[in-house]
Amino acid sequence: MKLAHAIAAAAALALSTGTLAQTTIGGCTIAPKASCSKAQMKRASLASMDLSGADLSGANLQEAKASDVKFVGANLQNTDFDTADLRKADFSNANLRGANLAGAEISGVNWSGADLSGAQFPAGKDNYGMPLARRCAEGSMGACK
Repeated sequence: MKLAHAIAAAAALALSTGTLAQTTIGGCTIAPKASCSKAQMKRASLASMDLSGADLSGANLQEAKASDVKFVGANLQNTDFDTADLRKADFSNANLRGANLAGAEISGVNWSGADLSGAQFPAGKDNYGMPLARRCAEGSMGACK
């Protein structure tokens, strides 16, 4: 009987906060400054979470639902965001060197101060999601692929 009450209390708490957000995905605890290099987070539901300062270098975030996520100052070098939903994500001051953003939805993203060296963007779009005839962000440092 006590277990049933504990489960009911946990469910009520989750519903009262309006979210049932996952806190651990692919072995990665979702939190600012998380250390999740090479984490396997394909199709993860991360919408509106805070991963500021996290190390997700080399992680697989293909097809992730990551709209409105805070990646402020995060290390996302060589992270695979292929076909991820990144609308309105905040990548300010993040390291996105060599990141794969091909096929990702990137409208409304904040790139201010981000290192986009060698990052691959959706074909025909720039880092603002606007049509362009190249695959790398305007102003990115280093050689574009």
